[in-house]
Amino acid sequence: MLFGAEQVGVFSPRVDDSSRRRIVGMVLFIYVLLIVEGVLRKWVLPEFGQVLFFVRDPFVLAVYAMALVSGHWPRSSLWLTLALLLALLTSVLAILQVALGVGNPQAPMLFAAYGLRNYFFYIPLAFIIADTFRAEDLQRMAVITFALVILSAVLVVLQFYSPVGAAINVGISDDPSLQFRGLGLNELHTRPMGFFTSDVGQKQLSVSALAMVLAGWSGAWRTGGFSRLLLPFATLGVLTCLAYSGSRGAVLSSGLVVLAAMAAVARGGRETSRGRVLAVLIGMFVLVTILGFTFFADGIAAFVERWNTADGFESQHFSGGIFGRAIYGLVDFLRLFTDTPLLGYGIGMAGNAAQQLAISTGMPLKYSAETDWARHMVDLGPVVGVFFMTFRIALVFAVARRVVNSRSVLATLLFGYLGYELLLGQITGHGTINGYAWMFVGFTLAAAAAFGEEAGTTATTTGIKEPFPNLLR
Repeated sequence: MLFGAEQVGVFSPRVDDSSRRRIVGMVLFIYVLLIVEGVLRKWVLPEFGQVLFFVRDPFVLAVYAMALVSGHWPRSSLWLTLALLLALLTSVLAILQVALGVGNPQAPMLFAAYGLRNYFFYIPLAFIIADTFRAEDLQRMAVITFALVILSAVLVVLQFYSPVGAAINVGISDDPSLQFRGLGLNELHTRPMGFFTSDVGQKQLSVSALAMVLAGWSGAWRTGGFSRLLLPFATLGVLTCLAYSGSRGAVLSSGLVVLAAMAAVARGGRETSRGRVLAVLIGMFVLVTILGFTFFADGIAAFVERWNTADGFESQHFSGGIFGRAIYGLVDFLRLFTDTPLLGYGIGMAGNAAQQLAISTGMPLKYSAETDWARHMVDLGPVVGVFFMTFRIALVFAVARRVVNSRSVLATLLFGYLGYELLLGQITGHGTINGYAWMFVGFTLAAAAAFGEEAGTTATTTGIKEPFPNLLR
């Protein structure tokens, strides 16, 4: 049985499935907005770019209201309860910070609200998705991703070959303060941002789409009709986005997805055979090799140039070069642990908005934090900051355990994308990563549950209750 099953003690009773479908529809709309939000900010209404940063929030609130009214709010979720308690503790901290004059002196209440949003606003959405999405809903999400990554690939190629300051790259506004200038790849090329306002968002789409493409070819869900038609084009779209990305992070994260696929080969999956997953990996390797020496040659050459240049610089500062930098987030917070005030410097002060304010007003660099765990020190102080870090670490292991127990190839591949972002990604500092990470917590858990149920392995079909069955629901 799927998520709508009624099973006392395991799943919450569901009387009207139409309410669940409405929630799913709204979530998918939010997912589309997450990807195309940059289109609105760069090429439609650039003068309202700051306001449109929050364009998804009213719809997320609508999902919360719908879930509460319809009974789909995951009341039995231990993790959601812990998150809400942590949100309450952090709200008290934010009030103390404002009362004592800690934080942004120009708009303390605004920055406190902004910071609380970055930390907690999207967390309940993850567990609502886990509670309401079924296998067919995940496939709809994949079809949407396939269509958008195909369009994104065309845009990425155009951006790569266009001048750095062209409207297709920075937006249509003539005001430099309303333009979105990405990081340079080399003297001739910018790092393509696709639909997004930064290449970081493009990375999220490319890597998560790679996980879904591999799942599609592996037979992790039944591809038919439109999804079968889109799958080959989506595969080329994903590879194009990665080849022209110029992003080492995107390539390394793609490697984690491939490692997840190899784990599925080693352990086997519920939805498909080991041999098929292995054949998909081999076929993908051959395709990447052929395209890399032909159609993607310019993108690969620019990426190699970028890698060598950056590696030479990073090798002077990080042991292990790019790999050392990738795991630097595990220790970066330690430099702030003893020097940061007990209440921190103010929640929201290490987010992107505060960084932009620092550039324009010359705020002290003590507020800066490149990694997310260090951001928790700046925003929350060493005590509450460690609480939030511990929550993230524990949740990563809890999601991983659910994925492993499900033996779902789709959930395993999605976790290959999600794991690093949830553990060390800038989920509290970058709005797009924030939305992606928490939504994919929900998608991953939904995949683990949905395909486990289809395989007849969960409590809903075997009659055997899992230990702590509702902890992640």
